Amino acid sequence: MPINDDNDASDDVSIYSLIALDIDGTMVGEDRIVNPDLVEAVSRVQSLGAIVSIATGRTLAPAMRVAGQAGAAGPVICFQGAMTFDQATRSEIRHLRLDEQIAAEAISALTSTVPEVMMFVGDDVWVEQRSEWTNEYSQRMGVAIRDTGSLLAMAARRPTALVGVGDPDVVGPLVESMHEQLGGSALVTHSLPMFCEVEAIGAGKDNALQHLAAEIGVGQPGVVAVGDGKGDQSMIEWAGLGVAIENGHPGAIAAADLVIAPPDRSGLAEFLEALADSGKIGPP
Repeated sequence: MPINDDNDASDDVSIYSLIALDIDGTMVGEDRIVNPDLVEAVSRVQSLGAIVSIATGRTLAPAMRVAGQAGAAGPVICFQGAMTFDQATRSEIRHLRLDEQIAAEAISALTSTVPEVMMFVGDDVWVEQRSEWTNEYSQRMGVAIRDTGSLLAMAARRPTALVGVGDPDVVGPLVESMHEQLGGSALVTHSLPMFCEVEAIGAGKDNALQHLAAEIGVGQPGVVAVGDGKGDQSMIEWAGLGVAIENGHPGAIAAADLVIAPPDRSGLAEFLEALADSGKIGPP
């Protein structure tokens, strides 16, 4: 997969210094395994001076685990861009939380529509009622599930995120209605068909990536963003080189400068190796 001067996005800059990678569907497939060829590719581009950062809808702890498995040492963007965490200093660079009133409105809308609602506060996930799904989520992501009699009563805790889980046929219209209801006050996203995610206004992977790039002194043309989902579309559009996965969300693919193969065909590893071969990677 050559990255050459025939690619219009590559013509805009001589050096890419910040590479943001989505996890699910981009770095890992359904088996959730980070393959050795990706580890090698990440190591190579970092050895050339680029910063490789995770940009995911996952919470901090599971995002950090994947970053460690891949050897991606850059700051971790998680919660769909509501939090950016510096792995080197073990401190938050940016953390946006929902206002109490907005959180309360979102909780009411979610709990009245879908069977599973999770509130993310710190490293904990709060639920009103445990289910097989929430127990599996806890095991899969390695996060603690906490019980509460009322999520609404906890709105004052100002959560980082709220996630409703339900039938995609129900969740799709819910995302649209909540976007209309809260659009100016919160970010309502839809990273997977069964998820309705609510974060603070100003979150979003694009905003988090812009903030991080400014913090480390990398201009927009020097940023690469790779993802497959609807939640990745904004950062793919914003980055100097936006890359989507071929079986990803149509919006992400439409926004991309380049489309690569999915994880089971080592698309990301091959892309990073090609980018390194192109001589277009270097430090900020």
